[in-house]
Amino acid sequence: MSKSLPYAGRILIYSTPAALTQHIEWAISQKLGQVINLKWVNQPLNPGSKAMEFEYKHHIPIAAKLATALKAWHYIRFEIREVNKNTQDATYYRATPDLGLHQAQLASNGDVVLNENQVNSILKNSLSYEKLQANLENALGINWDLELEPYRLALAGPMLDTVSKSG
Repeated sequence: MSKSLPYAGRILIYSTPAALTQHIEWAISQKLGQVINLKWVNQPLNPGSKAMEFEYKHHIPIAAKLATALKAWHYIRFEIREVNKNTQDATYYRATPDLGLHQAQLASNGDVVLNENQVNSILKNSLSYEKLQANLENALGINWDLELEPYRLALAGPMLDTVSKSG
């Protein structure tokens, strides 16, 4: 009898120095509790950089642990999405060297969801329209999307046939 794995995730590393690929594989393997082999492709926007996409399934939520491990290497651009298949709640992490790590909850259609505490904090800390706009953009991760989008587009073709899977 097989046990269903309630958490499904996808890791997209858009850009990392080639020298870190083995270290990244070890870190992901350690967090998943299994040895993985990733398929790396060249990142056209950064000569000498690599990119990969990996799907996983797990019995506990591990996206936060994966994001923490990956952000330790400053030069990585990545995203991690993890869905609880029982509730459809999704968590989204993304990081860039310049902006650091951003975490958000996602609706089933992929929209970033702000909870009541986040909205109250934003309102409390926004004494001007400009500050309100900046705080909302930060909570929604607008700058992360702007920085990552060229890397997503550059990999749209090469990544199609190279998704590694686990679970």
